Amino acid sequence: MENILLDFKPVIDNKDLVSSSVLEAILDLNNKEDILVAEIDQNYAGGLELCERYKVDPKYGANCLIVEAKRSDAKTYAALLVPVGYKYNMSTVVRKQLNARMVSVAPLNFVLENTKMEYGSITPIGIPTDWLIFIDPLVLKQDKIIIGSGLKKSKLMIPSFILLKLPNAIILEGLAKEGNE
Repeated sequence: MENILLDFKPVIDNKDLVSSSVLEAILDLNNKEDILVAEIDQNYAGGLELCERYKVDPKYGANCLIVEAKRSDAKTYAALLVPVGYKYNMSTVVRKQLNARMVSVAPLNFVLENTKMEYGSITPIGIPTDWLIFIDPLVLKQDKIIIGSGLKKSKLMIPSFILLKLPNAIILEGLAKEGNE
């Protein structure tokens, strides 16, 4: 990642730039020293806006969405991670993977309460450990990616392999589909 306009520093020295749930999850990882954080203007927290404002190639960014899958009375929650600029393939790929009748965006208040994160910076690091994490393989093509930090005022840069070390992380082929996020 060359010429980006973000000043990344180790999370372990800048704990105030991540949510408590994200910090707790990072401290449990073996590679915590490889996870960096940068402060951003909150007006540019969205994937495409961040890339444009800070000169980040979108292939280095990933967006996270929490979904709720339903089948009868059972509900399952999952984080979906796709590259910036892609849509989520919920109606077919995620629904089939979860054997659900219906998959939709999880209720915002439920997500914020259960993740202890801010809207606009939800990230798979630090979500409840019983939630699934589906990662499109395109996200893993880059050595490092930029994702939310749990707080809208910052972003994380992490080695992409760390995503596969998160609880319930699954590579899901076809999760991302072409189109605007």
